[in-house]
Amino acid sequence: MDIGILHTHHLLGVLTLVMVGLPIVLPGWAARWRIVHRVLDTLLLLTGIYLLFRAPAAFTGPYLTKYLLVVAAIGLAIVGSRRKNKRFSIAAFLLLAYVYGLSLQRDWLLRSEADRVRHLALEAPSIEGGQALYQELCARCHGADGRAQYQKSPSLHPAQNPDTLYWAAVIKNGKGLMPAHPYLTEAQVSSLVAFLRTWQP
Repeated sequence: MDIGILHTHHLLGVLTLVMVGLPIVLPGWAARWRIVHRVLDTLLLLTGIYLLFRAPAAFTGPYLTKYLLVVAAIGLAIVGSRRKNKRFSIAAFLLLAYVYGLSLQRDWLLRSEADRVRHLALEAPSIEGGQALYQELCARCHGADGRAQYQKSPSLHPAQNPDTLYWAAVIKNGKGLMPAHPYLTEAQVSSLVAFLRTWQP
């Protein structure tokens, strides 16, 4: 369900950009579609709040910056609409477009994660190294003991042992709402898998 809400939120973001941008080009257009615009804005806000409370890192620096920019853009759009001022509308459109583009590329978030684990560079796979990586990258969702601390995160104590290649692929590429970790080295991925294996029957 979370993936569906995430895709809906992205679609609403695009439609909101169109709704904010069109009055700049077609001034008479805004009055006729005001109700549709309000419905889209409300749905965008509701799906955003839902996702905010589903994301484990939602209240960290990069995300908070994004939220503040969205609030600023909404304020500019409201002022621009009420005063019929194109400058405010253009500023709101550009700010929303910037934030939307930022949310689509995860490089800025991955860079901060990569910086956090840079000191955990490993020459060879080790369970201890995997444990340190797990605490840094995985524990906030899966829990310190791997038993799914965060809402619908899966437990890492499955009844059967997943294949090593499967674990490695999920760690590197992500799955569902789990983010990818493409910056991890092979030794780091192998260390994480070795650590996860200590919880398996």
